[in-house]
Amino acid sequence: MIAGYVSTRILVLALLGAAPAFAADVLPLSAAQKKNLGIVTVVAATQDTSPALAYTARVTLPPASVRVAAAAGAGLVTQLHVQAGDTVKRGAPLVTLSMTGLAEAQNALTQARLRSQLATSNAARDEKLFSEGLIAESRLRATRSEAQSAHASLVAAQTALSMMGAGKVTGSSITLTAPIAGVVTESVAEPGQRVDAGMALVKVADLSNLALEIPLSTIQARQVAVGQSVTVADSKASGRVIALLPQLNASQSVLARASLVDPDKLLRPGQSVQVALAGTSVPQGKQTAQTLIVPAAALVWQASLPYVFVETAQGFAPTPVQLIRQNASQAEVTGLATGSRVAAKGVAALKAQWLGE
Repeated sequence: MIAGYVSTRILVLALLGAAPAFAADVLPLSAAQKKNLGIVTVVAATQDTSPALAYTARVTLPPASVRVAAAAGAGLVTQLHVQAGDTVKRGAPLVTLSMTGLAEAQNALTQARLRSQLATSNAARDEKLFSEGLIAESRLRATRSEAQSAHASLVAAQTALSMMGAGKVTGSSITLTAPIAGVVTESVAEPGQRVDAGMALVKVADLSNLALEIPLSTIQARQVAVGQSVTVADSKASGRVIALLPQLNASQSVLARASLVDPDKLLRPGQSVQVALAGTSVPQGKQTAQTLIVPAAALVWQASLPYVFVETAQGFAPTPVQLIRQNASQAEVTGLATGSRVAAKGVAALKAQWLGE
């Protein structure tokens, strides 16, 4: 490996016919030397939009797209109406539970409703009798109090029954129904299984509302902003960046979240996809002269700072630039004059001569 590197280094120096030029203003190079080293130059160009940034992302379900059918009390699963992957409409049956106390709660509600109706009727009757002067005011107050107490008992009975679960109640059984239309993504219940209060039994998701999670390095995160458009490779799906999480995750990445519209409905939660983040559009005629697009291969790094080799009449000048954004093939930079020609191939040979490596 060392011998090969030394041979390459000697070849570069021989072709250049000069001593190492560390931190030189211009690296002198003839047309023949440029050809022998395979150096190819391109013009740093302007364009209406910044280059799209390509990343690997994961399709996710936003929390607002998921609903859970849970047991409101202890019970026994008697029937499972769906399984993972089934498409359901809103109100469709999901799971039936037999719950001790459900029949008692229904009976208590019925009794409370009858007492409330009777007390309300008695109060209306005594209001009329009092207005005609046929009963004392104390009797009217007692009747009113009884009606208020009966109404409070009715509300309490309704609350107690609602806490047993939302769904279709038949005797001591309750059938939990789908709160939204969507696809069953998870079903943990099985017939004959005993469940506790609050246990999630079935999850239903609206797959028409997806999202993307895009892990970025801290440097990449500087090139991404809320509002940038996102496209998915080999798909018509697209969206926009809606948030950049302020903290790093376990893999020391900055997580960008994006909305996602998938008209062909081909994407699935958990799927890994390639996405491109487009830069912010620049209105026609408003392009900044110093903001140019160069090949990503044209960039060289020295002391953590980016440079490009600009072609001059004398050779190539190592020129510092400011990197705005970059993808696999292009980089947006400032610090160059419009029309500058930069080395796109043979850059390694120029860097070796520049740094005296």
